[in-house]
Amino acid sequence: MSALGELASGVAHDFNNTLAGILGRAQLLLRTNDPEKITRGLNIIIKTAEDGAKTVKRIQDFARQRRDHDFEPVSVDQILFDVSEITRPRWKDKAEASGIHISLDVQIRSKSKVMGDESELREVLVNMVSNAVDAMPIGGRLTLSAEDVDDSVVISIADTGSGMAPEIRSRIFDPFFTTKGKAGMGLGLAVGFGIIRRHEGAITVHSEVSQGTTFRISLPAAKAADGSLITVTASELTSFNAQSNSSLMQAQNHNQLRILVVDDEECVRDLLRELLESERCAVSTAAGGREALALFESREFDAVFTDVGMPGMSGWELASTIRQQSQKTPIAVVTGWGEAVGSNEQKEAGVDWVIAKPFTAERIFELVREIAAQREIEDTRPTLSVVAA
Repeated sequence: MSALGELASGVAHDFNNTLAGILGRAQLLLRTNDPEKITRGLNIIIKTAEDGAKTVKRIQDFARQRRDHDFEPVSVDQILFDVSEITRPRWKDKAEASGIHISLDVQIRSKSKVMGDESELREVLVNMVSNAVDAMPIGGRLTLSAEDVDDSVVISIADTGSGMAPEIRSRIFDPFFTTKGKAGMGLGLAVGFGIIRRHEGAITVHSEVSQGTTFRISLPAAKAADGSLITVTASELTSFNAQSNSSLMQAQNHNQLRILVVDDEECVRDLLRELLESERCAVSTAAGGREALALFESREFDAVFTDVGMPGMSGWELASTIRQQSQKTPIAVVTGWGEAVGSNEQKEAGVDWVIAKPFTAERIFELVREIAAQREIEDTRPTLSVVAA
């Protein structure tokens, strides 16, 4: 039980790092009217939130003992840039507010890609930068660098901080070993070590007391098939989005889609409503299952989006009741349990889609297009009569 408590605390620690990046960046955005800074800051917040969501998925996968990994080509230079921006509230804003000056130097001498999970690799580097900042209580210099060495890419994180004695350095990758007392649970480097091993890489550390510490991460360089990678230009993406929006408008040119949104969390309910309304849907909302049933029985809806964990009536119970009244109304369950939801539950409740929280705006827009297409088919389908012999 003690180990379980330490694990829970360690997970909370990692999430606090993620939330710190989001909170600090959001607070910076409130202080600027520069459109370019706002756009860049929002993109960083999105990436940080997505990383947090993937952390949850890794915890869920671990609980189910899953070991599958979908690796993709990852640009090392982009990761280093992302990490420098995500951690800026730590090494710059928070430090300067305490009268401490920490400079960050990014040295990119590699244009290579590695095969991996971008979110996991960012998580490792963000944690190492946070540790480096903690090791420089009176300020110093932090260097992020990348270079090609034979068939590998070597990423270095160096600081001019307090350094480590040999007996400390030999234990830093041990689970639950920490020098921070109650401020840390000793999971960050242990988790990072496991992530790099899963990427078929290696981590080495060089440290001297009062001289600083350097971590070196070596990862196999990706070998591009046919010597090239497929890319999508900004103009092509804009054209694709325009075509998608045009198709959606054509599907909805007669009537708006009428959608019922059910969630006991007001922030999620309002977010779904605004996303759907941005796609020109007519949205009704309910804070619980019984309120939703009353609305469903009094109006016609083209689809229902419902949370699962709600007081009084769960999303599964609501979906089953709606399905008894209507066999055709599409139902989407939006849940924080994600892939832990079993296919049997989905089938028994007559649910068409299970959407994991946190969801992306694009996923909701995809559902709107699917619902619009289904309604178009239903509107044009002739009525059939089946007579049993």
